[in-house]
Amino acid sequence: MLLLVAFLEVAINRVAVPMLRPAATAPPWWHTYLDYGGLFLFYFAGTLAVLVLAARCWKVFAAAGDPSDSRDSRDPRTLVAAGLVAITALLAAVPLVCDAPATLSLLLEIAFAAAVIAQGASAFGKRRDAGLMVGLPLLAVPLLLHAADAIGARFLWPDNMFDGPGVMLERIGQLALWLVALVTPYCFAPRPFVRAVIRPAPLIVAMAIAGAGAVLARGWYAELAKATALATGIELTSVQPDPRLAMYLLAAATLGWTLMSCALAGTAARRTIGAGIALIVLGGYAFKWPHHYLLPLLGVALIAEAARTVRDDELAVTPIASETPPIADPAWSAYLGQVAQGLRRALGEVHSLTARGEAGFASSVIAGDAGGIPVRARIERIDGCVLALDVVLGREIDELRGATLTAWAIPPRSLGINPSGPPAAPVFRTGDPQFDERFRTRGSARAFHKLFDDGLRARAVAAIDGWIAYWDNESVRYRVYPGRGAPLDHPMPLSDLALGRASATPDRLVAVIELLVELARRGVVPVPVGEAAPEPAELA
Repeated sequence: MLLLVAFLEVAINRVAVPMLRPAATAPPWWHTYLDYGGLFLFYFAGTLAVLVLAARCWKVFAAAGDPSDSRDSRDPRTLVAAGLVAITALLAAVPLVCDAPATLSLLLEIAFAAAVIAQGASAFGKRRDAGLMVGLPLLAVPLLLHAADAIGARFLWPDNMFDGPGVMLERIGQLALWLVALVTPYCFAPRPFVRAVIRPAPLIVAMAIAGAGAVLARGWYAELAKATALATGIELTSVQPDPRLAMYLLAAATLGWTLMSCALAGTAARRTIGAGIALIVLGGYAFKWPHHYLLPLLGVALIAEAARTVRDDELAVTPIASETPPIADPAWSAYLGQVAQGLRRALGEVHSLTARGEAGFASSVIAGDAGGIPVRARIERIDGCVLALDVVLGREIDELRGATLTAWAIPPRSLGINPSGPPAAPVFRTGDPQFDERFRTRGSARAFHKLFDDGLRARAVAAIDGWIAYWDNESVRYRVYPGRGAPLDHPMPLSDLALGRASATPDRLVAVIELLVELARRGVVPVPVGEAAPEPAELA
């Protein structure tokens, strides 16, 4: 509702009423009613923006007092930002109900700048969208330049209308607006970007904006310049076309593409980002009335809030693709049974289970025990195609936690990129030329020599793709993505299984798990007898 009200306020109150007002005669009756409608929208937009900001701040403070809520809601940066937003909204609401004193404008500028900075700072953190962490500070630059201009005119330089630092800052701020509009697709468009860029609707909108702008600039440039100044507060040269007009049209078309892409996004967080950008645009750069501050402030707050969830939301709805052929369920079940049978010589109490989820997703788990060390091999499939093999020996540890040792197999160029494993540092060379040629190794050299002797290094070179990670005394983990940085048929004969050939034996996968068991016995502390082994999060 606020987006609609703000758009109508721009179209009617800021543009239509002044441009349609007769210059020499009394306005007709319809213009008088249009003016009253614009005035109503003016107060309605400001009042509604104050109410929305107040409700959001109340929601943040209420969530901070609930211990069952998410950690983000109790982040001190979020609470400070909400407090500054509440103060700014209160200061901006004063002119809506009474005549504001002259000192209020300075306090509003300071509070507005502080709230924008605090909201931008609250968007940074782990597992946040990198584009937003770059784009939100860029988006805040023009807003902060205006605040710096207003504060500087009060304390540092005279408020000169024609020259001086204030005029220079205003021009830089307006130019920054267009430059930020040009980079919005790269920072704010839906992810993955390669899918968003080929959608036809945003491209049509961008071309329509560019075409309409070119036609208006050619036939009615003076009217276009006046309407732009009234709607956005950005001044164009009125005597002749602005030298930067082509860049302005490109920026407007680019911004239209970003807004349309966000509006059609599949996640609510990305659509919220589009709404935030739209509110900043509708607020304009005039900063004369309360909603000129309230709309951009709410837009920045929406983007900062969406930054906390948009990455995980988009990853959750991104279609999972596989480079492997589909395998029929009977052939796959028979193969799992052969693998479980082959592992009984290295593991005790081997069990296998296949769980099916939504959208054709299935997870097959083979679990056993190696002298008190729990062993779990999980193979994920979608529509019968294998995505990944994940083997955990010992505790299942979050991959974001730094490992004691990590070894990445270096894939041939034809196999693409090998997805990275858990972080570890520093990079070191093992002294084994064949191993160093096959793997990139990071972490503790002492832990490496604890795990690998000459024979195990040679077996790893021959049998391991993907990556191996080791957490001292706790866990060994191995993961490989067949067809992505690793051969299609190693360590599982996926081609033979897809074609139903009798040569699809479990020997290679069994050999890899046996190698991992030997590594775990050298570096993982067994679970004491009588103590329950930790269950993986997926099975829990």
